[in-house]
Amino acid sequence: MTGPESTEEKAAAYNRGLDAGRIEQRLQGHDEHLRKINGSIDAMTRALQSLTDELRSDAALFSADVTSDRRDNVERDRIAAARVEEAGIAESQRTVRWTAWQRWFAVVGAIILVVNFGLGLYVAFSR
Repeated sequence: MTGPESTEEKAAAYNRGLDAGRIEQRLQGHDEHLRKINGSIDAMTRALQSLTDELRSDAALFSADVTSDRRDNVERDRIAAARVEEAGIAESQRTVRWTAWQRWFAVVGAIILVVNFGLGLYVAFSR
């Protein structure tokens, strides 16, 4: 039954099985490694997509802020111009201009003052 050939065949078959098992084990290890790599790539893809979405939203917010700042600057300029104008109006209202009769009264008073001063000098030096 068992001859030298069958023992040699069995040993060869056994060795082939060992080799196939080793190869299968190596392939299984490679398959697991590839699954881990694919999982890592998927996780990186999701993280990159999340960062891209966040960057897009930040860029949109920044763009909106820039536009709003431009609008705010224009509004600030308008408000500042209105306040300057209001301040000018208030200043001109505070500065009371003399009416015509007040000016005439001041001129007549100044003339009387000069004449009195002149008369005073004349009286003082004529003695």
